[in-house]
Amino acid sequence: MWIQGGYQVGRNPDDYPLFLAVREQDVDAWEAFLESFELPTAFERQPRNELDGPLQIVLEPHPSLDIEHVEGYPVIPRAETIEYMRESYAQFQSALAILDRMYEDLDLNVSYRETEQAYRDIPPGHPLGSEFQSTGR
Repeated sequence: MWIQGGYQVGRNPDDYPLFLAVREQDVDAWEAFLESFELPTAFERQPRNELDGPLQIVLEPHPSLDIEHVEGYPVIPRAETIEYMRESYAQFQSALAILDRMYEDLDLNVSYRETEQAYRDIPPGHPLGSEFQSTGR
């Protein structure tokens, strides 16, 4: 949510895990809710060959959750998101570079040439490049 859908790591239509932070006290309710839609849940990511379909919900219980809102959706705080991304820097370097460009109050000191080159190569007026070209990013 923090980069408005501009980056998704490890997404494959045949293997699509979603990680959901939940309060410990709500785990049973989440499991029942997701089970009512026949969605598999686990507390650790499962290998694709052990699942009946591509989607799996990985529940991450926490004693409490700090919540911020982005476009009306509850999300973990941006600082916590950035900390997580830095822990897996190789997977998230380009996403960190996107965040750095999107939010003027950040100074992450991250650049990712492929991402920057891709946006420079988008022709003027193309919908994918309008946000970046109009802001000079």
